[in-house]
Amino acid sequence: MHGDTIVALGTPPGSSGIAVIRISGPDAVGILDAMAPGAREWEPGTLHRRLLRGSGGTVLDDAVAAVFHAPNSYTGEDTVEISCHGSMQVVSAIIEESTRAGARPAGPGEFTRRAFLSGRLDLAQAEAVADLIGAETKLQAQVALEHLEGGLSRKIETVEEKLSGMLAQVEASIDFPEEDIETYSPDKLLSLSRGLRGEISALLESEVAGSRLRRGMRITITGPRNAGKSSLYNALLGEERAIVSPVPGTTRDVLRERIHIGGFTYYLEDTAGLAETACEIESEGMRKGREAAGAADLVLFVVDAQEGWNAGTSAELAAHEGGNRVVVVNKADLVPGGGKAAERSPAGVERTIAVSAMTGEGLAGLREKIFEFTANGEASGVMRERIALNIRQGIALRRAEEALERLAGELGEGSPAEILSLELREALDACGEVTGRAATEDILDTIFSKFCIGK
Repeated sequence: MHGDTIVALGTPPGSSGIAVIRISGPDAVGILDAMAPGAREWEPGTLHRRLLRGSGGTVLDDAVAAVFHAPNSYTGEDTVEISCHGSMQVVSAIIEESTRAGARPAGPGEFTRRAFLSGRLDLAQAEAVADLIGAETKLQAQVALEHLEGGLSRKIETVEEKLSGMLAQVEASIDFPEEDIETYSPDKLLSLSRGLRGEISALLESEVAGSRLRRGMRITITGPRNAGKSSLYNALLGEERAIVSPVPGTTRDVLRERIHIGGFTYYLEDTAGLAETACEIESEGMRKGREAAGAADLVLFVVDAQEGWNAGTSAELAAHEGGNRVVVVNKADLVPGGGKAAERSPAGVERTIAVSAMTGEGLAGLREKIFEFTANGEASGVMRERIALNIRQGIALRRAEEALERLAGELGEGSPAEILSLELREALDACGEVTGRAATEDILDTIFSKFCIGK
């Protein structure tokens, strides 16, 4: 338990109907009692409407508050939650009064860090809190809730239990070499290690999708001038964000907005049309567009169904060869079947689709292709299991997997039990980093620094 008391706004800053202020630590209830006499006697978890007063008797707000006593609170400490009016003046006055009474402003993620240190959450669950706060889609929220409820932690604990059993057998042969007790069987140990590697590998399969689910993916729209790139950008967004004009070179910078497909977040980028030009501004816009396309998870190369392919357009598309690309034949409503541009697409039938940004024809199919060529391969497991590792968890589990691979090699070579014990402990400690059992202060500092203040 911590010796100090912290306070912070738990809801986003700015004017709102209600704001929630949290106070946690040994003096939390006493601080509230000073503002609302009698709070020490309240039944935990019950709501009380009171006039909160400052030390000079000034009314701070007409608020609703509750107390939660350790260990039955979010942080595991004595905790107070005050629901006040959402004026920042009111919020500031209550927080200032709390700090005068002995609390200090909380740092990023400090409430959740205290919950972890108090044993209310493990580290995987604590990370899920941040994921849930940042969730923009139903799938992102479902995965975060599954982790928060212990779905990932239970899978890790199952692996740890098996590792602990294996380690106990190996170390028994080291500690009691002359005792008549059952020790490990190399063949059985090898079989168990293979099984555990399979369980860890299954979890690691979700890492790529987990990374994409959390960070989102970039889609860059590129192609020749006047192919309707900005119209397509607006159509996918469902609103007019890019200027659409028949004047060549209207788009001169990279525009970026978010869209959601299949529960994943995509950062959609509109870029300058590709053409020969003597204009320095246009040239710079094209350079930025090519740079964006080079870093994208998927390139949508837009061509005009009426214009078809020429040497310049084909050369620009070839620059993305080997990358993840889809040819979008726009203005298909003006030419039956998408015309020659669709028929002669160098990208092939599977990676070509005819659409009309004006009528909406083909846009649903384009969204399906976007999902197919970015997330579909990894997303099915995430949707089924609601488990998606983050990068930190993936690094730890790969260390565990590597330790088990080395263990298999040592068993094959008939290495002594002391060596086997080292590899098993390495695998066990790596798994412990996922749940926080073996986490260092540096790891905790890195994780919780990314949280918002007040959570």
